[in-house]
Amino acid sequence: MNDEEFLQKLREAFSIEAEEHLQAMTSGLLELEKSPAEPRRREIVETIFREAHSLKGAARAVNRTDIESLCQALESVFAAWKREGANVLVETFDALNAALDLLAKLRAQPDVPASASGQNSVREMARQIAQLAAPAAQPPPAPDAPPKPAGTVSRAGEAERPHVMETVRVPLAKMDALLLQAEEMVAVKLTAGQRAAEFRELGATLGNWRKEWSKIRAARPSGATGKLGEFLEWNAHQIDALDKKLSALAKTAERDERAVGAMVDELLEDAKQLVMLPFAQVLDAFPKQVRDLAREEGKEVALAISGSEVEIDKRILEEMKAPLLHLVRNAIDHGLEKPDARRQRGKPPHGTLTISVAQLDGNRAEIIVADDGDGIDAAKVKASAVTNGIVTEAEAAALSDEAACALIFHSGVSTSAVLTEISGRGLGMAIVREKVGKLGGQIAIETKPGAGTSFRIVLPLTLATFNGILVRAGGQTFVIPTFSVERIARVRRAEIKTVENRETISHDGHAVALAWLADILELPRREPPAPPPFVEVLILGTAKQRVAFAVETVLHEQEVLVKKLGRPLVRVRNIAGATVLGTGTPVLILNVADLLKTAVRFSAGGAPRPALDAAAQTEKRTRRVLVADDSVTSRMLLKNILESAGYHVTTAIDGVEALTAVRAGNFDLVVSDVDMPRMDGFELTAKIRAEKKSAELPVVLVSALGSREHQERGIDAGANAYIVKSSFDQSDLLEVIGRLV
Repeated sequence: MNDEEFLQKLREAFSIEAEEHLQAMTSGLLELEKSPAEPRRREIVETIFREAHSLKGAARAVNRTDIESLCQALESVFAAWKREGANVLVETFDALNAALDLLAKLRAQPDVPASASGQNSVREMARQIAQLAAPAAQPPPAPDAPPKPAGTVSRAGEAERPHVMETVRVPLAKMDALLLQAEEMVAVKLTAGQRAAEFRELGATLGNWRKEWSKIRAARPSGATGKLGEFLEWNAHQIDALDKKLSALAKTAERDERAVGAMVDELLEDAKQLVMLPFAQVLDAFPKQVRDLAREEGKEVALAISGSEVEIDKRILEEMKAPLLHLVRNAIDHGLEKPDARRQRGKPPHGTLTISVAQLDGNRAEIIVADDGDGIDAAKVKASAVTNGIVTEAEAAALSDEAACALIFHSGVSTSAVLTEISGRGLGMAIVREKVGKLGGQIAIETKPGAGTSFRIVLPLTLATFNGILVRAGGQTFVIPTFSVERIARVRRAEIKTVENRETISHDGHAVALAWLADILELPRREPPAPPPFVEVLILGTAKQRVAFAVETVLHEQEVLVKKLGRPLVRVRNIAGATVLGTGTPVLILNVADLLKTAVRFSAGGAPRPALDAAAQTEKRTRRVLVADDSVTSRMLLKNILESAGYHVTTAIDGVEALTAVRAGNFDLVVSDVDMPRMDGFELTAKIRAEKKSAELPVVLVSALGSREHQERGIDAGANAYIVKSSFDQSDLLEVIGRLV
């Protein structure tokens, strides 16, 4: 190994070690911010001090002077706290958390910052942190009645401290390769079972042959001699020999099936345990993120986490990190109110956000993300769904509040008119449901106006293998995950009722919608000329949403190995993946979340909305947009983006010129900056709304003024959307405009 390869491996090891130190320091600071009593406080300070010292030494070993100097400053602060205490104010914790954020960014960089600005930011941060090491005249606030700052975070029970496990570092690529090889052994197990079953079938066939032969042999003339008699005797001996040989082979195949099955099960279980990680691997990072988001939004949030020790396949954990974070961000941004609003409603000033994880029976895990905020406004959801063409006004009016809230899982539906880096795009919840469905899970929502919202997610504990039920529909075989099946039943055709033009069956005293799986998969039904009096159905879903699916036949249950579909079949509606049976036959695994969604649309008489025809596309390309911005650069940038997307663009240098253009011309939308001379964007929006001709004209404000007050002022003035330039992306702008025009 040459020096460069050795240095690369050293840096990789340092990156892993640094992540562990930073996580421990972050958890310690969050706990310290709650002002724990002595001696716990001293213990925390000592732990953080040691972590900073260890990280400094590791950085020095790989020549990361940027990280080393910042850790040196942090070490000085914690050393001062150890000696004589320090003035531990909210601002102090803000500065220390900012330093940890910078350390995390530096850790992700393979080399030291190359730019002068990067080096200057590290030096400036180190200088600010070093100032915090000055001893305070007074000790830290007493633990009996500490002031609770906005955005504080508390954790429940066993989640109070980070989950620690004794580990051995092995490259993830090797672990994944080992698990993949172990999973492929499932095919060997299934094949062994299939061979044993085939031997049993041959044995049964030969048994029937022997019976028939015995009848013929007993009925033959007793005096039969010659070649015919010799052949009959020889044939009898051959059948006996074949029967003995086949019986021996069948026993050997069954013995091999048991042995291979046991070894594969044990090997696969051990391999799975190697990649099973506690939820703490993801949830330990949430307290700081909640703290930062809450402070950014001017809210007080108490975070309670339970069940973080529940273990799940790391691949599922990695896939669920972003969806869980989105639910948390949504709860803070949309759900939880600000302290003053909560007081007016008789609530405590701090909101409560709960993340609980529990292991269910049947190889499943349940995740609940709940808040005690304002709940979901069903009317706003309906309005957004109508605006985005998800449902018609008549369909929206007929929806119950529960069904309306479920519309938030559709792409483009959002109750927020403010587009920021936190929310407002109307894509997050659609992505959450898609991700959960892709993993073979289910998501349900419960909300009460003024009382809060909870999301319940049920996921498999392991990703690769699971038990599935094989069914026939449309003349083809499919697999449905067993944990998604509530019940399998045979229903008399006479018991199928039609309620509001929808077929239903009775289940536990309730009417459950009935859908034919072949219809849902757009396959022809394969029924015999004389249909049997019974229909086999599988009831899928949860207590909130159940659908009975009729199939041609339910075959049996067996363990299946999931095979992901490659491009271009990565995302196919109603399909989660594929597997290969022991016979070597490939079959598709159905996506239950998609099936439920498709069944609801079919039962409502809906159909996929047709794509825009050529005339409609031409009409969209000729939509007229007015851009108002006093900056030549910003004005030209916006003009170029919109014209590239097919819009006809007119520009104005300020609000006065823009208002004159609106009065004189016909525009489909206005995009305006906020901070402009003569007339700013807020005043422009208000004047557009005040005039009858332009009262309904969509207005999008694009500004660098990203504070909550500016955003709310823009929406109060009548803007349809407010895009913060710090998170600006041209796709965001085009997406918003596409929704409005």
